[in-house]
Amino acid sequence: MSKGSMLQMDVKPETSQIRPYIVCAVLRGMKFDEARYNSFIEVQDMMHQNICRIRALFTIGTHVMDTVEGPFSYEERSFKANDLMEYYKSYLKLKKFLHIIENSLVFPVIYNKNRLPVFWTRCS
Repeated sequence: MSKGSMLQMDVKPETSQIRPYIVCAVLRGMKFDEARYNSFIEVQDMMHQNICRIRALFTIGTHVMDTVEGPFSYEERSFKANDLMEYYKSYLKLKKFLHIIENSLVFPVIYNKNRLPVFWTRCS
């Protein structure tokens, strides 16, 4: 894929059951040092608190584009996620938001072109 090419996100309608919105953006030409990265994550956290309605409407993920490849698909999946919930409970930044999906029968997932969940490549 060329650096300026468009990426595709296929949004499945059933995602409205758990988290109804998705916003995608690709930042190109950015160089992160530790201070810039920390500042970026701080802004992301402020957006989670405000426009994301404390992650109830949507959440923001930060990924290194060299590690994921589109097209992408945003869809719900029905599965038991006990192990995933236990992992998230140990992650202090996410623990307080688990109530949003903890008892849901479906979970929002973004898949890459190889049908791997994108959260596996999360960098933040």
